[in-house]
Amino acid sequence: MTTQNKLPISVDVSVSLSKAQSAVGADMTIIAFCTNNVDFLHGERVQLFSTQSAFNEICTAGDSVWWAGNAFFSKAKRPNTIAVCKIFESNQPAYLLGGTVALSGISSVADGAFKITIDGTEREISDMDFSSATGLSDIASIVNTALSTYGSCSVRDDVLCIKSAATGSTATISFASAPESGTDVSSILGLTEADGAMAMDGYTSGNIAQELQKIADYVVSSGKFLYGWVLDREYRDTEAQALAAQWVNSRGFDACGAFCTNNANAYNPQNTTNNGYIATTNGYTAVNFTYDDNSQVYPELSYLANFLAVNYSGTNTTISGKFKDADGIAAVNFPNIETNVAALEGRRINTLTGIVGQTIKYFREGVQSSSLWTTDGWVNVCNFINDLRIEILNVFLRNNKVAYTVNGQNLLIAAASKVCNKYKTNGSFADRIEEDKSTDSGYSIVPACQIEIQDLGATTAAQRAAHIGTPLTITVNDSGWMGSIAINVNVTD
Repeated sequence: MTTQNKLPISVDVSVSLSKAQSAVGADMTIIAFCTNNVDFLHGERVQLFSTQSAFNEICTAGDSVWWAGNAFFSKAKRPNTIAVCKIFESNQPAYLLGGTVALSGISSVADGAFKITIDGTEREISDMDFSSATGLSDIASIVNTALSTYGSCSVRDDVLCIKSAATGSTATISFASAPESGTDVSSILGLTEADGAMAMDGYTSGNIAQELQKIADYVVSSGKFLYGWVLDREYRDTEAQALAAQWVNSRGFDACGAFCTNNANAYNPQNTTNNGYIATTNGYTAVNFTYDDNSQVYPELSYLANFLAVNYSGTNTTISGKFKDADGIAAVNFPNIETNVAALEGRRINTLTGIVGQTIKYFREGVQSSSLWTTDGWVNVCNFINDLRIEILNVFLRNNKVAYTVNGQNLLIAAASKVCNKYKTNGSFADRIEEDKSTDSGYSIVPACQIEIQDLGATTAAQRAAHIGTPLTITVNDSGWMGSIAINVNVTD
C-alpha cells in the first residue's frame, strides 16, 4: 500500500468565522432610587440590587431607604433590578480604597511605615506598631493615629480606606509606596496599585439636578442605563424635588420620573405652590406625581415599578396605570374623598383609593403631569423609540452601506415595520375605527402604524453630501384604555 502525502484544504481555502456587529437597546427597566441616606463613596455612587436581603445590607430597618426597598420588593410584578444612587450634599474628600490586607504578616511589624501624597504633599506615615493588632479595626486605628491631621483611616468592606483631610475637587491622594525608613507596609496593608487599591480625587457636590446628572453619567460609563427616577422621601414638597422634576423632564424620551407629595395642598383648588400642581402647569411629559397622606411609604415607586415590569416582547402585555395595586401600601385617607380625589384628578396628580364595601385598593388616574399623556402611553412610546433607534442603527451596522436607492429605503422601512409590529402585538398601538362617509359601511380602519419615507427624488445635494438618509415619518395609534363607564339599566314590566 502506497501512502500519499496530502495537503489540507485550508492551504488554498481559508475560512474565518465572525459574528455580525449589532447594537443592543438600553435597559428601560431600572429604577434609580436617589438618596443621601446611604454610605457610598463618590467613586461608587450607584449600586444595583436584585434581592431584598442584599438591599437591606445598605440600610437600617425603618429608615427611608429601607422603606423604598420594601415598596420595590413587595411588588408582585416588578423589574429585576433597582439602583440605589447616592446624592452628595457636601464636598467629598479624596480617598484610597485598599486591596486585601495581609493579616497573617502584620503582627510581626513594630515599625511600619509607607509614603503617600495627600493634597499635593508627600507624607511619610511612620512609627506604626502592629504587634498587638488582632484585626482590621485595630490596624485601621493605628494607621488613623499615624496619619495625624493629614487624613483618616477606617475599615470599609473588609479593606482599609484612607481619606484626605481636605474636601472638594482640589483634594488629591496617591497610592502608598515604600518609605525612606522603617518596615514597608504599603503592600501588606493593600495600599498599592499592584495590590488592587483604588485612588480617587475629591469631589465637589452640586445642586440636586447636577447630582442626578452625575448619577446618569456614572451608570453610562459602566455600561448601564437608568430610565425610572424616584427620590428619597425627605425631598418631598421641597425646592429640590421641583428642580429634580424639571431635570427628569429635560431628558425627554429617555426618562420617566415618579414623584410623591404628602402636602394636602395637592388637592386644594386654590393652592398654586404644590410641586405636583407646578409640574402639571408646566406640562411635564416625563413626570408623574402621586399624593399620599403617609410620609413614610413610597407609592410612587410602587406605581412606576408596574410599568417597568412590562414585557414588551409579549402579546397584549402592556398595562394601564389605573386599577393597579400598590402591594403592601394602604389606601389614602381623605377628609372628603369624592371632592379631594376630584381635585387631584383635575390637577393630574395620582393617588391610591379604596372602594366602599371592598378590600380592593388601586391607583387612579394613571396619568403624567402633561395633559397629553397617560403614564402607560409615555412609557410605551419611550420603549418604542428606544427599540426603533436600535433597529435602525443595526441596519447601518449589518450592511456594507445603505444606498440612496429603493432597496436602501426598504431596509429602513423593514426595520421600522418590525418594531411597529412588535408594539402592535404587545398592545401599545392598535388599529383604529373611524367614521368615514365615503365607505359603504360608514367606517374605515386606520392602521396601528403607518410608515412614510421621503421620495428619493426629493433628496437634496446637501443630504447626500452629509450622508443623511431620506427621513421616515411614523404615525402610530395609541391603543388607549377604558377607565370608567356609564351603564344604562332599563326595567320593563
